[in-house]
Amino acid sequence: MKSKFSVGVLFIGLMFILAACGADSDQAAGEGASNYPERNIEVLVGHGAGGGTDLFARAVVKELEEILDVNFNVVNQEGGAGVIAAQNAYNAPADGYTLVGDAAFPITTASGNNQHGLEDFVPIARFQSDTYALWVDPAKYDSIEEFIQAAKDNPGKITVGGTGSMGMDEITVFQLGQAAEVELSFVPMQGAGEMHAGVIGGHLDAMVDEFGPTKGLYDDGSIKPLVVFAEERLEEFPDLVTTVENGWDLTDGNERGFYIKKGTDPEIIKVLEDAMQKAYNSEEYQKFEEESYLHLREGWLNSEEFTARTEELIEKYKVVMEKLQN
Repeated sequence: MKSKFSVGVLFIGLMFILAACGADSDQAAGEGASNYPERNIEVLVGHGAGGGTDLFARAVVKELEEILDVNFNVVNQEGGAGVIAAQNAYNAPADGYTLVGDAAFPITTASGNNQHGLEDFVPIARFQSDTYALWVDPAKYDSIEEFIQAAKDNPGKITVGGTGSMGMDEITVFQLGQAAEVELSFVPMQGAGEMHAGVIGGHLDAMVDEFGPTKGLYDDGSIKPLVVFAEERLEEFPDLVTTVENGWDLTDGNERGFYIKKGTDPEIIKVLEDAMQKAYNSEEYQKFEEESYLHLREGWLNSEEFTARTEELIEKYKVVMEKLQN
């Protein structure tokens, strides 16, 4: 009887110890979240220095450093349109000190190149929803109607340049061809400079690009846009027709934001989300957007909205990728 009583007391004692340990663990986690951040934060950018995603990340972290009072280190990890950066972030602890700045997450996830999608990452905030246009040499085409007619008259021979392969640029050109019922030939380029030179030099019939990188060439008359991938005409380009006006439901562009490894304390994610909204609304960041022509449409989405948008795009691009690869 005494033996059974001793075992029972021992069992109850162990339960109290385990409960106390769990409480201590929860308290420690809570304290970690309340003290966050306490050291430098790394932002892994899966694209090269000086590109749109790199410049975006650096503009944001400049504001975040003042808001959160810690240093942010932007680390460029080129490869696989962001896949390498995502893999390295996945291999890091889920402690809030490793973020990913990316523009291609939905595409690389939809294509299967990124093995760590929304089951492994949480979108924190979207900052930009960039705007594409189709750009040409002004002496070559006068209107989008003329360009499409040329494509109909020369199936598969009208070349459209874009940076990289199987990314947003190629998807945009493919979708344009599908919508306009023409066969366009996509030409992947190493970078924007090579692509711009191709249009100006007559080696490409057109290119898809954003307004920021092309502003100087537009201002000096070297190139001009034929159509903007948007729902409504832009205030800055009131005479430029939109894809929607032409009956083409094509408005996607690069959507740049930040992601963090799933398993990170939700309180830490909330700290980052709130800080990012302050950064987005800051005078300096808004000035950066305007100077870079990134303000043409609203970019901000909070974590919940950005997650829903990412889910939507992944499913959409799965269908597009299947068509593009067949």
